[in-house]
Amino acid sequence: MTARPESLSANITRYPWYLFFRDCHFWGPAFFLYFTSVLTLSEALQLEAVYYVGVAVMEVPSGYVSDRFGRRRTLLLSSGCLALAYLLFLTGSSFYQFAVAQLFLAAGFAAASGTDTALHFESLKALNREAEYVTREGKALRYALLAGGISAIVGGLIAMGQLRWVYGASFVSAVISWCMVFSMTEPGGKAGGTAVPMGRQVRGLLGKAWGRRLRFFTLYTLGMTVLLHIPYEFYQPYLERTSSFMAAGSSFTPPIAGAHLALTMLIGAWFTRYAGRIHHRCVVRRTLLACTLLQVVLIGAMALVVHPVVALMLMGRTASRAISTPLVNAELSPLLERHERSTYLSLQSLLGRLCYGAVLLVLPLGAGLFEDALHGTLVCALGLGLCLLALLVITPFPRDENHTCCRDHSHVMIGRQ
Repeated sequence: MTARPESLSANITRYPWYLFFRDCHFWGPAFFLYFTSVLTLSEALQLEAVYYVGVAVMEVPSGYVSDRFGRRRTLLLSSGCLALAYLLFLTGSSFYQFAVAQLFLAAGFAAASGTDTALHFESLKALNREAEYVTREGKALRYALLAGGISAIVGGLIAMGQLRWVYGASFVSAVISWCMVFSMTEPGGKAGGTAVPMGRQVRGLLGKAWGRRLRFFTLYTLGMTVLLHIPYEFYQPYLERTSSFMAAGSSFTPPIAGAHLALTMLIGAWFTRYAGRIHHRCVVRRTLLACTLLQVVLIGAMALVVHPVVALMLMGRTASRAISTPLVNAELSPLLERHERSTYLSLQSLLGRLCYGAVLLVLPLGAGLFEDALHGTLVCALGLGLCLLALLVITPFPRDENHTCCRDHSHVMIGRQ
């Protein structure tokens, strides 16, 4: 049974709002402060480990569940797990309650990974509107980034009253996102069971990921996962150094960091409008490499100088994600079958997390090379970034038989390849 066109159109209309309410993370500015107000510092760090291990374990299986049992069911499970996690954080008072909440949080994010964009693409494809995908995916990402910026500001204000209330606001938002998904329709009608056993599917997709057609995008996604996370990981200590440089005092760092994060999200939301304007084949490659270069420049600036101008530059770190994510998704989605799409995207996300985890083990080695540990770490990160950029430059950009050389400026539309 095929979903009716009006139901699929409703999916497309509601999808950005689903992302908005799902990504209202009011807890973002205060979650660690809340953990340490209830638990010891070591227990708070253990909770972070519980989350990351949970995501790593559930990432690919949740993608397979999406391919096997349907997008709508998996997103309902995702929002349900997020709502339950926030409720446990709101009412919990012990390490074990928080640990269970972290597992539900990990399940919620893992289940949404790949499934959200798969539902979006398949709804458009069923209406023969897949050419709109890159523009609409950019718009949806704009809603997600706006949610991050708004919730960072509001969450900080809520936390001034009571830290745990940020999870109450997040619970309400997660429930609304669940209702948005409940009102949607499975894009392919009744969920099918065409996915092969998970082990065989994962092995096949690993081979496909490193094949000629997808190799560039696999390397790009893994590299950008690392390069996007490094400025995020170190921007707070960098802001602290900048505050000291300006003789403002470290007490100003938390409010500055909150405002900085909100502006970063809003700037990223503004840049999402550009991805939908990029159609020419050679411009896609140049744009993706330019996004990589921007991240390397930001890391290099952090490594080489402590200055307020660099702190302002760091607000643009989400511009790369805002432009490149819709472009990469638009390249990948048409090349994947419905029964493997979410598994592949989840596998890609997991590989990116593992790469970044490995990088976090390597970066401290640079700290010992310089008197200042943060400076040494960032210099090491800059060297890694330059290597990743060089690797992408020399990796052939895929072009099918109907793709003529970029030099003759043939207008090849993304999604019609």
